Order: sequence, then structure tokens, then C-alpha cells
Amino acid sequence: MGYLPVIFFAIFLFYYLSKGIKFSSPLKRAEEARYIVALLAKVVKSDGRVNETEAAIVSEVLSEISMKFRVDRDELKRVYNSQKDNTKNAFGVAFEYNQRFKLSTPEKIGKIYFFLNLAYMDGNFNDAEKRIISEICDGFELYRGLKEEIFSKFGAEFRTRQSYNQNYSNQNHNNQNRQKSSKKTPYEILGVDRNISNDELKKVYRSLVKKYHPDILMGRGADDEIVEAGTKKLQEINEAYEKIKNERGL
Repeated sequence: MGYLPVIFFAIFLFYYLSKGIKFSSPLKRAEEARYIVALLAKVVKSDGRVNETEAAIVSEVLSEISMKFRVDRDELKRVYNSQKDNTKNAFGVAFEYNQRFKLSTPEKIGKIYFFLNLAYMDGNFNDAEKRIISEICDGFELYRGLKEEIFSKFGAEFRTRQSYNQNYSNQNHNNQNRQKSSKKTPYEILGVDRNISNDELKKVYRSLVKKYHPDILMGRGADDEIVEAGTKKLQEINEAYEKIKNERGL
């Protein structure tokens, strides 16, 4: 998995996590971010290992959380490191988080989807990962029938997304091997000025990924036609961003 797919996956993960986030005082934001990162660490290390791709995705997700919650990233990294080697008490952390923030059922489901996607990032879902996420469900006080429904529905959606992602990968590979002419410049494709800063360029790119990524569109319930159109648009955006990065030596 290259750098751009890592960004795609991290943004897709954060889409589920950010559902229903309530931005209140800075102290409350920081507290909620710490709870989320603590649970994230327990899920990521539940199977006892973190490969290079998983580490890159976690790094991107921590950056997303830091930016969205406006919390110092180094602080979140310290929380992650302190929790990653202790997969015990996921239930207790989830229960305390739920009690402190009075999470609604949709918020709980969105966060469980976030953790399920984390667990599936390597294409597998083992017993240790299932146990930890099941404990989080219990800590969130989700009744058994709803928990089983979430796990079942996610498994079906994940298999469908795998199919779309494979098609996307194949189409992207074919496009790279074809000479294509376009009247639009890469900057026009992204809808930005040529003098845009690198930081602003990255923000625009992330925003476009959230808008057109097929995984996110499917998560919003879009039909096949919209997902296919989004996939093609994202290919164009991806190619334009790569050209600008190469041009700027990024």
C-alpha cells in the first residue's frame, strides 16, 4: 500500500469516527480525543503486531484526530504508546468514555465501524480483534442483537468495498499505462490556484478524497452509478495531485 492509499484509508476511517462529534470546550475535546486514541491503540495491537502499513495508517489517523479535535499530536502519541501494549480493560475505557460523553446510539455505531475498519486494515479479522471490539461494544452498552447486526453488516459491506477497491486499483493501473491528453491542468482539476501553498494543497486534496472516495460514498448509501462516477473522479484527482507533488518535489 503506497502513501496515497494510506491517506485514502485514514480519511475513510476518520469519516466514521467523526460522525456526531460534539465540539465543546478545549478540555472536553482533548479528553474525548484521549479516550478514542486509547481504544484505537487497544484495537491495533490486539493481534500482537503492527506492520509498516498499519503504522503509517495509525500515524495519519492520529494526525486527523489532532487536527479535528485541535489537540496536540504529541500528546495523542503519548496516549497511544502508553495503551498499545496493554490490551486489557477495553471494556472499562469504553464504559467510562460512554458515561462521560453520553454517546448516542448512532455515535456508538459510527465509532464501532471505525474500530472494525481499523481491525480489517490488513484484510483479516482475527479472534483477538473481535474480542476487543466486542468488549468496546459492551462498554458502550450496545445490546447483543445490535452488536451482532453491526458485525454482520460490516462484514458484507467490507467484502463489497474490497470488490470496488480492486476495480479502482485495476482502472488506476490501466490509466497509468495509457497516454491521456487533457485540456485541464492538474491545478484546474483540483480547483486550486497555481500559487497555493503546500499545506493548503494537502487540505484541498483531503477534502476531495472525502467527497469522492468510493468507500465513503458507499458508507453514505450512494448507488452504484454514483460510486462508479466518484471512483473515476478520484482517479483524476489522484493523478493531478501526484503531478503537482512531483512538480514541487514533495
